[in-house]
Amino acid sequence: MNYINLKTILLTATLLTPTGAMTQSESDQASDLLQAEELGTLVAPIALYPDTLLIQVLVAATFPLEVVKADMFLEDNADAADADLKPLIEAEDWDESVEVLATAFPDVLEDMAAHIDWTETVGSAMLAQSDDVMAAVQVKRQAANDAGNLVSGDEQTVEVIQEGDTDTIVIQPTDPEVVYVPQYETETVYVDNSSDVGDAVATGLLIFGAFAVMDEIFDDDDHWNDYWGCRNCGGWNGQPIIRNPDIDIDIDGDVNIGDRNNIGWKPSDDRQKEARDTIARKRDNDGVTTMPVTKPDRGDKMRSDLAKKSGAADISKSKNPRAGVERPSSPSAADRKAAVERTTKKQAPKANPRPKAPQARAKVAPQRQAAPTNGGAMKKRAPSQRATAGASRGRAAAGARRGR
Repeated sequence: MNYINLKTILLTATLLTPTGAMTQSESDQASDLLQAEELGTLVAPIALYPDTLLIQVLVAATFPLEVVKADMFLEDNADAADADLKPLIEAEDWDESVEVLATAFPDVLEDMAAHIDWTETVGSAMLAQSDDVMAAVQVKRQAANDAGNLVSGDEQTVEVIQEGDTDTIVIQPTDPEVVYVPQYETETVYVDNSSDVGDAVATGLLIFGAFAVMDEIFDDDDHWNDYWGCRNCGGWNGQPIIRNPDIDIDIDGDVNIGDRNNIGWKPSDDRQKEARDTIARKRDNDGVTTMPVTKPDRGDKMRSDLAKKSGAADISKSKNPRAGVERPSSPSAADRKAAVERTTKKQAPKANPRPKAPQARAKVAPQRQAAPTNGGAMKKRAPSQRATAGASRGRAAAGARRGR
């Protein structure tokens, strides 16, 4: 067969391939990746995080060694003053995602380090198939929303955006200066148990105990201070994942950049290939992944151990060693507002104060009553020494802010 005939055959085969059809090579590559059900299990523990926090967790997971190092660093410096700790963290030269978690969300970072095998799997999935990961998050959010367990309130605003036949669920902090970290059990929050337990927040299926007050953590001229209310940073439906805070965000949380395709997070080709190879290699004879996609739930054991040590039956309240006062498991809107107002009084007024983020304009999940501070199906764990050592770095120090 001469060269011309071979070229003709190849061209004909290409023309006969239906538009959008997957080639054999592409099909093989897809089968080597984590499948939809596996991804759903993988992202379930974090799928209900607000978008901008979720992004930082997903990207930080691609640097698992740095996650462990940062966690150890915080453990070693648990007694350091907050003013001294932030520059020390910055000097470590970790990835920005790891750095911001260590600074503002150390409890989240600690949890990632405690489940490092799961964290590594999340990182591999993000490097190899980030679009699939974000799609899996939307599937879990839809399940929680359908079950009536994804609600808007003082802590978060849930917005369902319709784009053609696709519904995209966006979760933003109701006040972008105060970012709450939801706590929930994956076995219950994605299941419709309304006939048995009723309201998810009122019964403790969804708890908002920990939060970070951004004005207390980042200066006015720090880009991270204005990042958390971003409304279209989530990378949904193949859009870019905007994890870099050095962007222009308007009062609605929209990114003010014409060509957003040039600012999204993307792994290098080498890292992507390495992750794909790792995922493909770790499968059993039945084709099921051997990578840990399920995050062990240590919450019940930790709560039980803490209850035994403290002698208290109800550990939904705990002590802040610095403030020496109790804190409720779900701070009120008044506490949250007072914290922000107090911080504003301490600082010089901004030249152009940013209006509060508006309520959702599209289809919004119904508002529910805040979770009770006593009782509920799921208790908030008492913080460790390190967890309470840095209230201004994002620890849930609601008690320290009561009455302000």
